[in-house]
Amino acid sequence: MMAIFNIGQVVGFYGFAAWVPTLLMARGISITNSLEYSMLIALANPFGPILVMLVADRIQRSTQIVIALCLMGAFMVGFALSGRPFEIIGFGIAFTLASNAMSSAFHTYQAELFPTRMRGQAVGFVYSWSRLSAAFAGLAVGYFLSDGGVPAIAVFIGVTMAISIIMVFAFGPRTLAQSLEAISH
Repeated sequence: MMAIFNIGQVVGFYGFAAWVPTLLMARGISITNSLEYSMLIALANPFGPILVMLVADRIQRSTQIVIALCLMGAFMVGFALSGRPFEIIGFGIAFTLASNAMSSAFHTYQAELFPTRMRGQAVGFVYSWSRLSAAFAGLAVGYFLSDGGVPAIAVFIGVTMAISIIMVFAFGPRTLAQSLEAISH
């Protein structure tokens, strides 16, 4: 479950962050403005984990992940369809907040799922799938961008977010207020 989740989640997380300037230029925004918008969007990165910190042990972690993934999908659609600079930057910031919130919640969550004796190996194994996916996601983003523009990227990210949502929602164990020993059995 976590290996497939990691394959999907990385597409949204890095597929957006690494390609923001290119996505903006593909929409006809000058390179100077594209870099300015990208900088404003990137400034939101540390605030997603702060948002998760406020609810980390109050809301089921798998629920936090699913909500953040849903928001990522919605904000990506908004980013793809918006036309005014304020909207583009706003949806970019919202996407960045949601993706960093998702990342913070899922790193904690995946560590909770494995027994202490094998946690490092298990987390390393499932997370390695995100690295493999990231290697190919960049190529896929480039392909979809040239073939269908920013809307195609929104669909690509949306599909991978949907796969990740299904993995966590349908198959992810609940961890709130449970000991690590109870979760990993």
